Amino acid sequence: MKRTVVITIFLMSVLSVFSQEKNSNDDLERNTIYAEAFGQGFCYSINYDRLFNTEKRFMNSFTVGFVYVPESLGFGDGTYCGIPISYNWLLGKKSHHLELGIGLTSLVVNPNSNMVSDFYTYLTPKIGYRFQRPNGGLFFRATATPMIDILNVRTYKFGNEKSRNFSSFNNVVGIGYAAFPWPGMSIGYTFK
Repeated sequence: MKRTVVITIFLMSVLSVFSQEKNSNDDLERNTIYAEAFGQGFCYSINYDRLFNTEKRFMNSFTVGFVYVPESLGFGDGTYCGIPISYNWLLGKKSHHLELGIGLTSLVVNPNSNMVSDFYTYLTPKIGYRFQRPNGGLFFRATATPMIDILNVRTYKFGNEKSRNFSSFNNVVGIGYAAFPWPGMSIGYTFK
């Protein structure tokens, strides 16, 4: 009988430890909205990040954003619109994380132009530092995000005819390089 009581108390204490761990992860703030300068969005972007698969020292997140760079800013040859997406691995505990990620960004340049439009898709691996508190609040990130050209489609219009030129691995966002080093800085807010 004594042995049964000891085993029962031991099992209950182990279960309570695991249930507390699970509850602490359930209390984790998982959603973040942030603005990024440069980085995966080329010039700047507004993004949403969702944490999942949260362990003590390892988490994953998925990010999707929107890029809009007007021609008046003087980047490239027109107005840029696009969508960056990425899958991220976060290593670390509490608020400080090493972030490793892989993503794709697709951009359309001059979508309203009748003369020329460009479509770029580039791979965006990243490594950086992420500050994100488990209980929410300020979000900050600094990354190195090289852009690697995957596909470019340039469309010309001559009268009533259209001509398309496809290329790959030779022209990141019109600057003429197959790969281009690019920094990124993000600031935002994490919430439930």
